[in-house]
Amino acid sequence: MKLRFLCANHREWLFNQPEQALHRCADSFETGWHLCQTQHWRDALAHMGCAFESAEILMTSRGVAPTIAVDWFLKTLDGLLRILEKLQLMDNCVELYQVAIGRLRQEANGTVSPQLEADLYMHITRLNRDRRRLDMDREFLPLMAAGDDARRADIVLH
Repeated sequence: MKLRFLCANHREWLFNQPEQALHRCADSFETGWHLCQTQHWRDALAHMGCAFESAEILMTSRGVAPTIAVDWFLKTLDGLLRILEKLQLMDNCVELYQVAIGRLRQEANGTVSPQLEADLYMHITRLNRDRRRLDMDREFLPLMAAGDDARRADIVLH
């Protein structure tokens, strides 16, 4: 399932109106966060996804300082990943990690300050580590569950 939260027209409008992208990002993040607090994960997904895509537009459009755009990108990314995990959409989590890592690499290769470049690579390293951990969990959890079933069968049989 490919996740898209903004339609093409809305995306273009936000790109051309970076101040609106910042407002949309902040408002959507806040709404998504409140929905997370009440465990309305599906509703939160739409809002946090909109916030994430708006934050990516902030980075692309250069509508705000790069450090602010990156902060919003990472903040919304963490929120979106949390929601996807709660909904057990692990394939989407892996895809989102890959998209985010690629986008941060692209940002680091642009014209940014040495400090921001170092920070970006630190975040890329963290995201790669988290993605690998998720991959390992996805690989080993079914095996562990099968082992639990076998142990339960042993207990019942003996």
